[in-house]
Amino acid sequence: MKTLEAITELVIGSKKLKLKLIVPADEVPVESLLPTLHQLSDHIVDGVEEKAKKQDGVEIACEKGCGACCRQHVPISPAEARLMHAIVENMSEPGRSAIRKRFDDAVQQLRDSSIMDQALNYHRLPPEETKSMISEYFKLGIACPFLEDESCSIHPFRPLICREYLVISSPDHCASLDGEKIQRLKFPVSVASAFASMSEVGTEGENPYIPLIMALEWTEKNEEIVEFLPGPKWVQAFFEELSGAAIPDPESGI
Repeated sequence: MKTLEAITELVIGSKKLKLKLIVPADEVPVESLLPTLHQLSDHIVDGVEEKAKKQDGVEIACEKGCGACCRQHVPISPAEARLMHAIVENMSEPGRSAIRKRFDDAVQQLRDSSIMDQALNYHRLPPEETKSMISEYFKLGIACPFLEDESCSIHPFRPLICREYLVISSPDHCASLDGEKIQRLKFPVSVASAFASMSEVGTEGENPYIPLIMALEWTEKNEEIVEFLPGPKWVQAFFEELSGAAIPDPESGI
């Protein structure tokens, strides 16, 4: 695939962030942009984390082996759902079948609950109903299918929203999903929100979120909903969204 190299400079707070981005030159689906956005998100996180440590003396409490947040409702974009599907399909056996069973079991557990409709319509819920749904989902104890030994087995490819969920309070509060005591690192911009806001064919101007545990099922039922554009066009659309992306409520869970 032919690629282009672009240099971009972002101002995050008072810090300038200069990045070299490798962008597909051909017409590609928007998920082809995700490796670049993973890099961008990680740079922003590192910068904000460094600033918080120097100025406020705060430390990130998240570490390998703490998978409490991996039992929350994790809403991802259609493009990220397709990436999750591709990751699973590229696994070798018997790992692929084991992961697919975890997805199937997780979806069935959600179907058997009373919050299936709310979880599917996350992007349409009023704030109070969203918080209630997130709390009820957590009580179900549905682990992310990629969680192994309380750690993310696809950490380099984890969704953007997971990259931006960093806690600076005690992990004990995460284990009980105590929204009043959980304190998260705050970001001046949200790469996850900007990416999810980019429109796609078939969404009627509204890009729905999909529960991560339904990524495989949704992708296999919606294979026709894929738009192809030149890489630079996707980058332009992304940065237009980033300039006005809403920052998620730190108290509303993932």
